[in-house]
Amino acid sequence: MTEALRPLRPLQVSSDSPELQSSQPKPGPISKPTPDPLKRRAVCSQCRIRKVRCDGRPNQCQNCDRLGFECSFQQLPGKLPGQYVVKLPERRRRMLACVPCHSKKTRCLGELPSCSSCVRRNRVCSYPSARRNGSAADGLIEPSGIVWVDDRSAGDASPSQEDIGMVDTAEGSAPDPETTMALILDYFEHLYPLPSFAFLHKPTVLLRCRDQTINEILKLSICAITSLQLQRTSLCHDLWAQQAEQRILQQIGRASIFHLQALLLIIRYRIESGDFPTAFMLAALAARTALALRLNYERPELSEVAQEARRRLFWAVYLLDDFFCVGLREFELCPEETIHLQLPCDEEYFDVGRYVHTGLLRPGASDNVTILGLRGVFLRLTSMRRAVMRFNRRVGLGEELSSTIGGSIRRFEEELSALTANLRPLEQYSVSNLTSSRWQAQFIMLHMSWHQCHCDLYRLGLDGYSEAAPSPILLAIHPRERVAMQFKCFEHAESIIRIASDFLTHGNGQCLLERDAAVCAFESARLVMFSSRIPGATSSLELAINKAKLSLNLITQFFPYSASTQPLRKDLERLMASYSVRLALQTQETFSEPGPPSTRPSTKVSQYASSRQRLSVQSLLLQSDFVDDSNEIAGPTQGPTQGAAIQATTNDMHTTPRTNHVSGLSSEIAITPRNQTWNMAGITGQVSSLNGQAQQPSPCLDAGQEDAGLIFNPWMGFAGTEDMYYGVSVRPPDEEF
Repeated sequence: MTEALRPLRPLQVSSDSPELQSSQPKPGPISKPTPDPLKRRAVCSQCRIRKVRCDGRPNQCQNCDRLGFECSFQQLPGKLPGQYVVKLPERRRRMLACVPCHSKKTRCLGELPSCSSCVRRNRVCSYPSARRNGSAADGLIEPSGIVWVDDRSAGDASPSQEDIGMVDTAEGSAPDPETTMALILDYFEHLYPLPSFAFLHKPTVLLRCRDQTINEILKLSICAITSLQLQRTSLCHDLWAQQAEQRILQQIGRASIFHLQALLLIIRYRIESGDFPTAFMLAALAARTALALRLNYERPELSEVAQEARRRLFWAVYLLDDFFCVGLREFELCPEETIHLQLPCDEEYFDVGRYVHTGLLRPGASDNVTILGLRGVFLRLTSMRRAVMRFNRRVGLGEELSSTIGGSIRRFEEELSALTANLRPLEQYSVSNLTSSRWQAQFIMLHMSWHQCHCDLYRLGLDGYSEAAPSPILLAIHPRERVAMQFKCFEHAESIIRIASDFLTHGNGQCLLERDAAVCAFESARLVMFSSRIPGATSSLELAINKAKLSLNLITQFFPYSASTQPLRKDLERLMASYSVRLALQTQETFSEPGPPSTRPSTKVSQYASSRQRLSVQSLLLQSDFVDDSNEIAGPTQGPTQGAAIQATTNDMHTTPRTNHVSGLSSEIAITPRNQTWNMAGITGQVSSLNGQAQQPSPCLDAGQEDAGLIFNPWMGFAGTEDMYYGVSVRPPDEEF
């Protein structure tokens, strides 16, 4: 057996050997002993809590002596050795930034009641509450702010051990159990009735909340979105949302049902708080996570509650497309051909875990579903509205033959009629059904969306309207059919306003609505006011303005703080003000109202070809301020001649107008120069005057610009001229990316 090798030992040299004598130092001044680097000085508990360097001075360290703190090195009578009383140090630094500036990482001066940055950007300003939540890992926090810390091993603690016993004094680090339970109950009362928030199983979530076994990230997300939607400004909901988002991103490679539920709530939080770029990017992560978990397929081996929760979670991801893609394939998160799920069931079946067959998104010939429910009908209607939008785009691009347009419209009409036939008697619209409905928000959103789908379909025949079909298409439609389309469009628009009026009068004023309700109210008001300009209109301009006020009241009352609906409210207010000026001029008999032109001067359908990828001016994607910096890729390698040529070309593109005749007006497009961003919020295009002089872009919308296509359908978009879509907005100098 081989012996183990022993380590080499140093050579033993005798004291009288020449080698040792030559290596011994000569007599000289006595030097101080070098301190042992392995021996660590003691650190008092106060300095450990404050995370500062401690000099380890006996009895009281220098920091505690200077600041007047009780040092743990001071031995108190009656206490065991190593136990000390430490008062939590006062927090000397506070976050002065408001919640919007803190979330966007922009400079905030902390003015009250609103900071100058929020006032300049016209957004709601709120500040986080001053809360002090402490927790000690190895200590006990008393109500008086005293922490008992066991510091007997502080003198020889390693760096990893020095963190033990630290107190987390970060404001709003997590909601306490009482606040959590209250916010979760508010979530199920106010948010759960909405289509996009109905993916949590109430009995299970409440049980886990009581047992304090609920997923921490999901808990933070529920509390954050509920506090924001209900305007609980005293709570630190922005910090909760940031913590949940950071934890999700830290575990991005671990797909989880709970993390996806939390991520959807964080995306809604970002949308409602105005952080559209972050919401857009996180939506793609949510779709990837849903597909990674295979939520688009059924799992029959699971329990009924688990299966229905999976379905509802995926359908919530599907509804995200309404905010960004508006029917464009390249932005779709969940294409319908990849969905192999049945529709969600009613709440009473979901709560008790009972299986009900509800059918697929697109009903087939063998579909014999008897119970569909409000949520299932709403999803089918959402699919139909996207199909109508794609049909409108094909018409605008000239890809739909004039001879087939009438047949396509009739097929949509039949599908919409069949959709309402699946509603039970108590789900059909009436004031009595509205007041008795348990889910009033879902009830009116469904019926408003159904009428809006008809408006999107029939507005193609509104000659002179911004979203009308191109002139060659209109000329190919029989005049009698165009008149019928106009009548039906205005009739459904007035139905939307009537539903809004009924809800304002008889509905629950405490419930919440989703953005699509504001979109329907906005579009119906535009159509009703436009109808008063049609020759032979049955509604006067004054009556049309009064009807539009009902839509504005709905948006103002139910969306007072929503960043995603503020552009709708502002544009509608400006448009109503413009029509009011027209009414005043008519009253003074100094203004002659011209009728809309029967035909448009341009007869080329090819001018609409570049509208294939166009979104509406109110699309959240266009409000995201994304910057395409592709020109920076080869910037440093360009020669002086080449760079000058490119700059000259860019200047020519920027200054040379491209005219396009729409309703007798000419418009021009400005190419965005470097270091500027696309920002569609409030920018509607550049319209030249009749003599060809270019005017500056104006964010004000008026009734005269309605024919020129300067305001657009915020849900569906339209295939209009590209010149009306683009505007330039320079980022404020104090705003960072």
